[in-house]
Amino acid sequence: MTDISEADLKRMLSVLKEKEESKVELDSDISDFTKLKNKVTAFLQDQQKFKRGDAVRWKKGLKNKKYPKENQLCIVIDELAEPIIQDNRDSGSPYYREPLDLILAMLDDDTDLVIYHYDKRRFELVS
Repeated sequence: MTDISEADLKRMLSVLKEKEESKVELDSDISDFTKLKNKVTAFLQDQQKFKRGDAVRWKKGLKNKKYPKENQLCIVIDELAEPIIQDNRDSGSPYYREPLDLILAMLDDDTDLVIYHYDKRRFELVS
């Protein structure tokens, strides 16, 4: 029987550690991809028609602006037939060519009424 040198043992432990780290990274990548797929599916699902006075909120995981806050209820002011598309933003911005086709009213931190434009694909109807 051959003796394993300390150097061989360290090398084997190093290889095992690399394999374990690689497995953890792969598991993390798969988990992240699953989350991504679920959010894209929610984003692309059949669009609801919103009407004036409807209560809406962000779809889970699709919030991309400071307001409204997560789970904050908003009231639909209008759904635009033709979206406003801002071309003046840098193409590296997440807001580049974002179609703004939903006008929402909400209360800000001081409970003042504020009205903003949003991409309706990011919102869901609250019954």
